[in-house]
Amino acid sequence: MQEEEDRISQLPDDILLLILDKIDIYEAVKTSMILWKNVWRSLPGLRFHFRPDTTPRLVHLEDFTIHSSFVSQLLSHRDAAAAVHDFHLLFDGPTPDPQCPCGVDREFLDECVLYAINHGVQSLRLHWPTYRKLRLPAAFLTCETLRELELRDLFCPVKLPGRLSLPNLKTLHLHTLFLGFDDHHHRMDPFSGLPQLEKLTLIRLVCDGLVLIKAPKLSLLQIEDYSLELKEISAPLLTSFTYKSSNAWECPKLNLPILEQVYLDIHASYIENHTNFLSMLHQFGNATTVSLTSNTLQILECEFGSSEQTPTPFPNVKCLKVMKGRYVNPIVCPSVINDLTRTLNCEVELSPSVFVSE
Repeated sequence: MQEEEDRISQLPDDILLLILDKIDIYEAVKTSMILWKNVWRSLPGLRFHFRPDTTPRLVHLEDFTIHSSFVSQLLSHRDAAAAVHDFHLLFDGPTPDPQCPCGVDREFLDECVLYAINHGVQSLRLHWPTYRKLRLPAAFLTCETLRELELRDLFCPVKLPGRLSLPNLKTLHLHTLFLGFDDHHHRMDPFSGLPQLEKLTLIRLVCDGLVLIKAPKLSLLQIEDYSLELKEISAPLLTSFTYKSSNAWECPKLNLPILEQVYLDIHASYIENHTNFLSMLHQFGNATTVSLTSNTLQILECEFGSSEQTPTPFPNVKCLKVMKGRYVNPIVCPSVINDLTRTLNCEVELSPSVFVSE
């Protein structure tokens, strides 16, 4: 066994780093310090995944203090000349203790973001509970190396001091309470400084004045439980669109000429304006693969039942997929499926948890 360890130790540092990059960072540091001395100081992937005790309980402030202390010490002892490809701060656990609502302090998050940016980060992910307002540093706004940005499950508002200008960003995932901009123009068109953006996910996002999404290279768009006033989406290369909400779609101007796949989950118990609901569906008429939940089909059943002459909103559909909804009995009426598949050669796929009524 000792001989095998010695053989591994004789490998070049680049190979040792590849090995360490595949395991948990805590184990990577421990292993490197015991066997390979200071190799860990050049790790390109800094992925800190906080998994608290599995016992059902609230997370206390001291939990974050212990973990953030480890992160800060690692950064201070790391090779200052070594690049960082991935910097991930991920929290995976229960809700923070309401008696300590501050979560982790903002200074720690600022320290991490600045360190990642100053070391050429390509993938930056923050999934870290904090109730204090997070103001991302100005250096973040013009990071030329960033390819992927994910802000997930932040319970605080995120404030941007100016215009996002990330020339190489390809993937953006925003799942946060509120996204704010100092300048009114940037609130109107916040993604105009992301020319390479290909994948955009907006979940439970509140943003004052966000009305435009213009992304010339966007191919995948997901919007879920949003609170936005969107007046225009222009994505000429978009092929996949996912929409999950209790509200019908309200976007008067859509430019999605080559849209192929649509997933819709409208899980309201009722829709006040049925005309707007059908208009929303007709905006996705180019789609050839359409996935609808049983919730959405129940609303459609009411609409198609009111008029046999109602045109199908998906005239180009080749494959209709029916998925289980969130809140209703997963039983769908065959008539609404027939109305949606009036085109020839349309395949219908039912998920195992969905049933068609007799």
